[in-house]
Amino acid sequence: MKIILTVLFLSFISINPAQAANPNGLWLTENGRSAISIETCGDKTCGYIAWVTEGGMKYDFKNPKEALRGQAICGLQIMQGFEKGEEANKWVNGKIYKADEGDIYNANFKLMDDNNKMVVRGYVGIPLLGKSQTWKRVAAAQYPKCVKP
Repeated sequence: MKIILTVLFLSFISINPAQAANPNGLWLTENGRSAISIETCGDKTCGYIAWVTEGGMKYDFKNPKEALRGQAICGLQIMQGFEKGEEANKWVNGKIYKADEGDIYNANFKLMDDNNKMVVRGYVGIPLLGKSQTWKRVAAAQYPKCVKP
């Protein structure tokens, strides 16, 4: 009986919600104009535009790489290279592309509120010199995957 109680006790203390932090899924951006699919890409985390509001951007005309200008926004990778940080709910050392400006920023993000909110911080140089947005996790059924034009 003591063995069973010990095993149960150890299994409960080993389940830490912070360890279960997983950003993979669909996230509605703060302005509500797009939803980003966060995925595991090799040993890092990345994100693609999966949904765009009616009348939203259809093409990437401001890409800093001239050869990529005019590509469809739908399916565009806008987040790349994020690594798991020391904090269980934080990802660091990534890049984020702001398509409406054509700029690429260093970025970090942190999961909050039982992994249902993500604070994304884009910056130049150091995180102190940046801007944060709060994205919320959403169901794919509410935001059907966009189709490239």
